[in-house]
Amino acid sequence: MTSPLCVRLVTHAVLMPSALCFGLVGCASKTAQPGTDPLGLDPQDSPAELYVEMAEEYYSRGQTEVAFRRAQQAIEADKNYPKAHVWLAFMYEEMGKPALAATHYERAVRLAPNNSDVLYAFGAYQCREKRYAEADVYFKKALDNPLYATPWVAMTNAGTCAGSAGDAAKAEGYYRAAIAANPGFGPALVKLAELELKRGNMQGAKVYLDRYFEPTTVRTPATAREALAAAVTTERALGNRARAAEYEKALRASFPDSPETREL
Repeated sequence: MTSPLCVRLVTHAVLMPSALCFGLVGCASKTAQPGTDPLGLDPQDSPAELYVEMAEEYYSRGQTEVAFRRAQQAIEADKNYPKAHVWLAFMYEEMGKPALAATHYERAVRLAPNNSDVLYAFGAYQCREKRYAEADVYFKKALDNPLYATPWVAMTNAGTCAGSAGDAAKAEGYYRAAIAANPGFGPALVKLAELELKRGNMQGAKVYLDRYFEPTTVRTPATAREALAAAVTTERALGNRARAAEYEKALRASFPDSPETREL
């Protein structure tokens, strides 16, 4: 098993997860497949693509206003480019304008009704708006495509959405499907570990957490924080004080201001 200290270093090496992936877990595709965008939409022969790329870059730097202007320019360059509408919709969400966001998400779906990434993005938006049943419909439509490049991302977020709706059984089903599709997808492993913790099954939680900390697992900073906190709880409950202390040290070093660290 990789030591928690190594995990601390890995979490900083992982590329920033895009909020477009849902805001619940990060996208693995941008880390695993350089050259793809956070939504997984392949660049098309559109004059809007350059502006979309600039919007992504500025957003990743925290320059939201500039990212918004570039997203607007993408629409001006090609009003029929679905990814441009998805990005502009997301920027409107960031600005607290859900009605305008909905307009552009819906436009993207009309332009690309069979595109799994567009359907997934719209489902994620519906979930953020707490329209859980509608969100699940679009997640399922996205997952119906056998050629979907990163179904485990959608499965994990669909599971988290189901959990928010109070359906723990459906959530667990999605998480298990995600690790069946990609055994090394860290966010799904963390969610399953957390479910086991809630059941009081510490050994079961440890199994998933040990898998999470393997070197080949795809991790994001957000899920690393959750995993380290869960590992501290798990190892303490199992009486593994030395291991718990290592996880606690890594959590404090990597995420000193996080809620999980403050709770310690």
